Amino acid sequence: MIKVSDIMTTNPHTVFEQTTLEEAVSLCKEHKIRHLPIIDVNEHLIGLVSERTLLAAQESSLSKTTASQRRAHEQQVMLKHIMLTKLHTVAPAAGVEEAARHIERYRIGCLPVVEGKKLIGIITDTDFVGVAISLLEMLAEQEPISPDN
Repeated sequence: MIKVSDIMTTNPHTVFEQTTLEEAVSLCKEHKIRHLPIIDVNEHLIGLVSERTLLAAQESSLSKTTASQRRAHEQQVMLKHIMLTKLHTVAPAAGVEEAARHIERYRIGCLPVVEGKKLIGIITDTDFVGVAISLLEMLAEQEPISPDN
């Protein structure tokens, strides 16, 4: 059985609840990530923000606010005010199939991987796409069985 620990991203980028919206958006853009786990000083998982959460918290560029007003807003909003706290998590020893079914069932983009309360990794829908690609490549490499054998 393939375990979550076999395909998870270890040492994911994390932030604290005092991190501003501006800092979180910048971090996501810089590292091309869509999920930011929020931890406390003991590295315990306390929340999560997704790209969608961050986008919803930003002032719309269609609003009548100026760019400097939008920036000021992003500098004032802390993640503790917008983070999700009722999280789906998974243990590193869980099976990948179980984790994939959970992501599909609840239509979520990631599962933080925890041991106790400590965040040790993250597994995302993108990780499962990578697994699917690997499996498809393995199937393509297999020679078809001829009917004469």
